[in-house]
Amino acid sequence: MSGPLSGIRVLDLTRVVAGPFATRVLADQGAEVIKVEPPDGDLSRTFPPLADDGITPYFAQQNAGKRFCSVDLTVAGAADLLRELLAHCDVLVENFRPGVLDRYGLGPAAMLERFPRLVYCSITGFGQDGPWADRRAYAPIGHLESGLLHYDEAKTGRPARQPALVLGDVTTALMAAGSINALLVQSARTGQGGHLDVCMVESMVYLQEWASTELAGGWQGTNAGACDQTPILRLPDGRVWGLGGNPVAWFDTLPEAMGRPELHHDPRFADPVTREANRVELEAELTAWAATFDRFDDFRRELEARTPFTVAEMHSIHELAASDFAAHRQLFASAGPDGGDGGGVRIPARPAAGAGIGTSGRVASRGADNRAVLGEILGYDDTRIDALAAAGILSAATPPG
Repeated sequence: MSGPLSGIRVLDLTRVVAGPFATRVLADQGAEVIKVEPPDGDLSRTFPPLADDGITPYFAQQNAGKRFCSVDLTVAGAADLLRELLAHCDVLVENFRPGVLDRYGLGPAAMLERFPRLVYCSITGFGQDGPWADRRAYAPIGHLESGLLHYDEAKTGRPARQPALVLGDVTTALMAAGSINALLVQSARTGQGGHLDVCMVESMVYLQEWASTELAGGWQGTNAGACDQTPILRLPDGRVWGLGGNPVAWFDTLPEAMGRPELHHDPRFADPVTREANRVELEAELTAWAATFDRFDDFRRELEARTPFTVAEMHSIHELAASDFAAHRQLFASAGPDGGDGGGVRIPARPAAGAGIGTSGRVASRGADNRAVLGEILGYDDTRIDALAAAGILSAATPPG
């Protein structure tokens, strides 16, 4: 793979979502990412649907494009092996709890003293120090502690409910990848890397575009752009269309567009306050108008021509993958041991188009690249690698069959 990070080598000591997704982004950008798993493997290899070779769809999505080694850090000599690898790496990414790697002499202070150019990224829920640093954190915890769910409940009036996606993990991953790239620039310019303390709760606060407004007293009046105030139109025939824009705030152009100019004089819709009180009735009028169109594109063109709104169809991921848009953008790639020819597992292909960014699609079983990595980077011969395996430092998954 070529790409903007070609020539950058990353030692990836992460597992499950936030860390692996961050390093997947780096791999898509051309970095050589060496994923180091414990003998029992990354937990996400066990997420169904399961596969005999440990390459489940979930694991493939977060880890495609990497090289796969397996090291038992608890065995004497394992930390020495990782330090030796680090001498040839530009970045280390880990998502252990604070202090764990210090016990093995692999903590940020020791590694940066030894390798000043290193970009060392730690990913945790609550940061490396402070009153909450020792707490366990998963995405649902980040959603609760960051204010995200409280904001959603307060804005919508619905009881708080966890989102279906692990927003805390994927947001943290993207914050980590962006920060790593920034520090790589500094390292290249000055020869000085550093330690990135990436915290899930902090990342979740950073993504909330209304955080400052909330701290200043909250939004005053009707917000034309808040997602929760944009209507979902469920048409009688089962189609689901959603508007971009709030009809309570952007009402003025709608009556003429709908062919209902009398709605300007309807007391239910006289001003933003009464429109908000009668939102259900307003959305019913919009739904009835939308239902008069046989084709989505006809409705979209009419809406966009006569109002500031736009509209979208609700698609499943299967429908999106089958669309002309997905084909044109090459939105998905196949993944497996043979990379882009990997067969049935399809994964999101890249974070951006251009400049050689995108996945190779290659994903392999635990420890599949032990011999290749240690041979190419450290010059170890088979005898030495076999000795590390015999000592329990290295291991690999048993091939299927």
